[in-house]
Amino acid sequence: MKNRMNATSFRRIAALGSIVSVASLVLSCSSPSNSTVNPPGAAAGTNGTPPGGGTSPTGGGTSGITIGELPKEMNAGPCMGLACAVPKCDGSPAKTTISGKIYDPAGKIPLYNVVVYVPNAPVMPFTEGASCDRCGASIVNPVTSAITDETGAFTLTNAPAGENVPLVIQVGKWRRQLTIPSVAPCVDTALMDPQMMRLPRNKAEGDIPKIAISVGAADQMECLPLRMGIDAAEFTTSAGDGRIHLYEGDSSGTPPLAAFDATHNAGAMLTSSDPLWASTDNLMKYDIVVLSCEGGNNPQQKPMAARQAMYDYTTLGGRLFASHLHNIWFAQGPGMVPTVGTWRDLQPDPPSPSVATINQTFPKGEALAKWLVNVGASTMQGQMNVEFPRDNIQAVNPDLAREWITIDDASKNPTKAVEFMSFNSPLGAADDKICGRAVYTDLHVASQDINSLPTLNAKGFPASCDLRDLSAQEKAIAFMLFDLSACVQNESFPPKPPK
Repeated sequence: MKNRMNATSFRRIAALGSIVSVASLVLSCSSPSNSTVNPPGAAAGTNGTPPGGGTSPTGGGTSGITIGELPKEMNAGPCMGLACAVPKCDGSPAKTTISGKIYDPAGKIPLYNVVVYVPNAPVMPFTEGASCDRCGASIVNPVTSAITDETGAFTLTNAPAGENVPLVIQVGKWRRQLTIPSVAPCVDTALMDPQMMRLPRNKAEGDIPKIAISVGAADQMECLPLRMGIDAAEFTTSAGDGRIHLYEGDSSGTPPLAAFDATHNAGAMLTSSDPLWASTDNLMKYDIVVLSCEGGNNPQQKPMAARQAMYDYTTLGGRLFASHLHNIWFAQGPGMVPTVGTWRDLQPDPPSPSVATINQTFPKGEALAKWLVNVGASTMQGQMNVEFPRDNIQAVNPDLAREWITIDDASKNPTKAVEFMSFNSPLGAADDKICGRAVYTDLHVASQDINSLPTLNAKGFPASCDLRDLSAQEKAIAFMLFDLSACVQNESFPPKPPK
């Protein structure tokens, strides 16, 4: 008999599929005995994800499964689980593949560097809160895996064929588990529905990192996840069970967002951000901390002990995203943190709009430049227009940090202003010792006159947010937020899928 999956073999698999799901199998082809897969009562994900299955847009899912040995024609030699269902296809380049694009929770913006894989074991729950997670640590021995390119596209090669094949899409602790009703052997199964192939909007659909957002009077970072498609119910106070907790930052004399509107969380007041960043332990409850510009540095609210706690949070695996005048955490940070760049505080703003240049000298920078064109945020690779840019950092120390986007302001000397920069933490650590990451942006989500923000903030969240498609610079910020979520790596090399 030829060493391939013939029609008879595939019919045998189809027959098995009528009584079992192929999803998340853990079995040995070499064993004649039945194997139980993901039995009832197996551990669920930390965000309410059903054991081994999650939400399937097709109505499928996984539960207790018992299945006998798969046909020997499926694979030569020993195999385990779904690896036994990978067909041997005659001819080249014939293979069993699964392809598609991955989108943000709204199903609108395709995403770069999202891991897509077929699991060969029950998907493990995430650890709640920040931790020093290594790339691939939560993805063990997939049957096949890929990462999305600058168009959001992926292709899984040598995929298992059969019914109810499990598929996982993941970037950091964003994760959604799907079930493909049928994968045919030795051809491509194309998954074209953006509403199927998107990240979760709420914890019922899958895993969402736990995020703290300190709101401010001069920007609206809290509106970005809402516009990206996250359900408003996932935004709560620090006492709520939402995946995104809103805190009130200092206002520098201008009223910031201080409460929810009457239709959400009963109009509850936000907790002050001061206790959040007062200790590393408080910060470690969150995978990501986002700091929205307050309109001032407000050093009285951010003593050196808090700045040390914030840096320590990143060294232990935390992810920090700081907007504009939250540059105090870096420019006036502890130890060697200020040396990540050359800072110049409270400079006159550059012209608006300004043409920004994308740094394409490293793989992710080139990917950002291409991605911005693909999502309509740029008309020329390597350039984009930005509204209301700021000028607080003129250079990045290449030994410690990475420059992403800059503008040229002819009125200054030197003329360059850095709009996006990032660094891995601990600073100066070897690749196998880095745990966390920080991003600083001099671009605002609220790309408008900040004088209008007090009126908007008085409405309470989410009424304060204009629900619209993302602007060009919001798309750039969204790219950086999802990249911040991804596993930390040496950015001199392109990302690779887990094996």
